[in-house]
Amino acid sequence: MPELRIVPPAEPDAKQAAIERVKAMKRAPGMLQCSKCGGRDTMTVVTGSYIGQDGKIKRGTVTADKVCYHCDKRGILSFMVQDPPKLVKEPKPRRTKPKAVK
Repeated sequence: MPELRIVPPAEPDAKQAAIERVKAMKRAPGMLQCSKCGGRDTMTVVTGSYIGQDGKIKRGTVTADKVCYHCDKRGILSFMVQDPPKLVKEPKPRRTKPKAVK
C-alpha cells in the first residue's frame, strides 16, 4: 500500500488569482457579491412577458431572481442570495406495537 502524503496547495493560475482579487475588494455594506466569480451584477429571469393592448409590456412569471449575470453567461446558475435554511422538525416518536397477551 503506498504511503499517503499531504500535497501542498498549488499556485493559483492567472484567472483564479484575478477572481480572488475581485472577491477581496472592499464593497459597500449590504452589496451583493457572487461567491463563485466575485461579480456584483444581478439579473431577474422573467418568463411569459407580453405586450398588452395598451402597448405596454406586461410582466410574466419570475422564474429566477437575484442571479449572477456573469455566471449565467457561462451557463452556471449562481444565486446571489441563498434561500434561508429550512427548519428541521424533530421526528415524532414511533409507537411500538403492544405485546400480545398470553
